Amino acid sequence: MNLNFSKVKQLILDLTEKIHIRQNIYIKNKYLLKKKSYSMHGEDLIIDKYFEGLKKGLYLDLGCYHPLQWNNTMLLYQKGWRGINIDLSEFSIKLFNFCRPDDLNLNLAVSKENGETYFYTQKKLSLLSTIKKSQSDMVFQGNTNKKKISTRTLTEILDNSIYKNKHIDFLDLDVEGSDLEALQSLDFSRYAPKVICVEILDKNIPLEKNQVEQSDIYKFLIKKHYKKKWSGIFNYIFIKD
Repeated sequence: MNLNFSKVKQLILDLTEKIHIRQNIYIKNKYLLKKKSYSMHGEDLIIDKYFEGLKKGLYLDLGCYHPLQWNNTMLLYQKGWRGINIDLSEFSIKLFNFCRPDDLNLNLAVSKENGETYFYTQKKLSLLSTIKKSQSDMVFQGNTNKKKISTRTLTEILDNSIYKNKHIDFLDLDVEGSDLEALQSLDFSRYAPKVICVEILDKNIPLEKNQVEQSDIYKFLIKKHYKKKWSGIFNYIFIKD
C-alpha cells in the first residue's frame, strides 16, 4: 500500500523533530549530566536555599523557554517538585513534554482576559518571543513572524488544572513585557505564591538597582504584601511578607 506524498512528508517532519528534540536535550544541553545551577545568574540557588527541606512543592513557570537551559525550576523538579510550565513556543513545550512529562506543559499566552492574540518571534526557540508588538519592535531586527495563540488568565489555567485551589510555592515569570499583566491575572486571594521571581524591564525607568522601586511591577507586589529579597541583573526575587 502506497502512502500519499503528504503523509510521507509529515512522517519525515515528525521524525526530524524527534531527532531535534533529543539532540537538543542530550547533546546540546547534556541532560544526563546534573548541574549545580541551571539559571542564568544563579536564581535557582537562591530559591532552592529558601525552600531547603521542602521535598515536594508546586511551581508555576511562565515563559519557561527551556527545561534545562537558563531555567529556574529544574533544580526543584529534580528534588521532586512538580508544576505548570507555559510558553508561547510550541517547540519549547515539546521539549518540556519530553524532559518533564510529570509536569503540565501548556502552549499558551497569559493575559488578563481569555481569548486569542498574536505573538511575535523570529525563531522556533527564542527567549524574546512576546505578545507585545512594541516589545518585538524594540528587540527584533529583520523579519518577524506573527502567529495567533490562545490566551488564558493564570487563575483560569490553575482552576482548570489538577492544582485548583492548591497553594503555589514558587512563581517564575519572564514573559517579555507582559509580566505585570500576567501577575494581574492571578487571584492572589487563593493562589498567592510564597516566592516570586520576575523580570523587571520597565522601558520608562533606568534599571539601576536603586530605581527598580519605581516600576509598576514592584509597586504591584508591594501592595500584595511582598518584599524584595534578591536582585539580579534583570530578575528580582520577592517573598511573601
